[in-house]
Amino acid sequence: MQRLGIAIGAWLAAFGGCGNSSTPPVGEGSSSAASTMTAASTSAATSPMTATSSTTMPGETTQHSSASTSADETADPTTTGEPACSKNVVLMGYWPPTNEMLRPWSQNPLQNTRAWIGADWEGFGYDVYAFFPEFPPDGDPSNDPIGSPGSVGSDEFELQVDYQATSEDFWRIVDELRPIVLITNSRGGGIGWELEAIEGGHGMGNPGDPSMDWSSDGYGMETRPTMGSVDPRTWDAISTYRQGTTLASQLPLDEIFDAAFALGIASVEIDEDGTSGNYLSGFMGLHGVYYNQIAPHNVAAGHIHVGNGLPVETASTLIEQTLRVVLEVHPADAVGCSTRT
Repeated sequence: MQRLGIAIGAWLAAFGGCGNSSTPPVGEGSSSAASTMTAASTSAATSPMTATSSTTMPGETTQHSSASTSADETADPTTTGEPACSKNVVLMGYWPPTNEMLRPWSQNPLQNTRAWIGADWEGFGYDVYAFFPEFPPDGDPSNDPIGSPGSVGSDEFELQVDYQATSEDFWRIVDELRPIVLITNSRGGGIGWELEAIEGGHGMGNPGDPSMDWSSDGYGMETRPTMGSVDPRTWDAISTYRQGTTLASQLPLDEIFDAAFALGIASVEIDEDGTSGNYLSGFMGLHGVYYNQIAPHNVAAGHIHVGNGLPVETASTLIEQTLRVVLEVHPADAVGCSTRT
């Protein structure tokens, strides 16, 4: 289902905290029982993917078929207009500061008023694309009730904080760009830069319907990811990786930790035992690592929780450093093409 972007102007993100203990689940944090490696903070063109507006009623979904092009195939530029070999990175975010830190990689002029920086980013041989929601009218979802438009995000942009919209947008984006590297991000509570080692495994006390493993998003007719309201691949992910069955991050966590810690600008940790939770953070995180499982061309995927009090400048520096590490571990000349379907 295609959506058509409607100009809403540039949103200013509020950087104040969105306490996950007082106003869950917006800006949801990860498990407090996590075993972590922690570093104390020393300081604080035209897009191939277009912002879109849905005319689908809540609870409906567009069915997508799994990508069938193999990783080493190349598109015919004479018939598709695409490069013979594209090597793409996709970054996804939710609440601020994650949407703000990803703006430079967005090709949507309504979300990034400056030049797109993603083409052959820093000479690594990868094109980098970012997708994230907007939160009218003030850019701050924490001062709106759960399920309200200000908390869920505008339906004129990708990845509303809604199970059905996230499922639909996620699969449309990855089916189009076929990312070799996929990094999902969301806001957590009183943390810094938290690397999630595992995702899924929810519903330990729920032997029945997998949709009930997830907290209600309070939005629309379907407030949980039901079988009929999400992409079949989403349903496979949440019905397979539950009740203690998890998927591991495929990001180079130790290398990212070392590089982020060396910056000395925020606390950094690897959450070894917890997950991104059973709200939209964990939902998006599970999508990323599940995609890695089913897409042979994808070599790295995982989720990062970003503290709600982290300044945008700090978060921007950390995502840049993280991306450098991942692309150094997976150099472009060592991976196949991510041909678009």
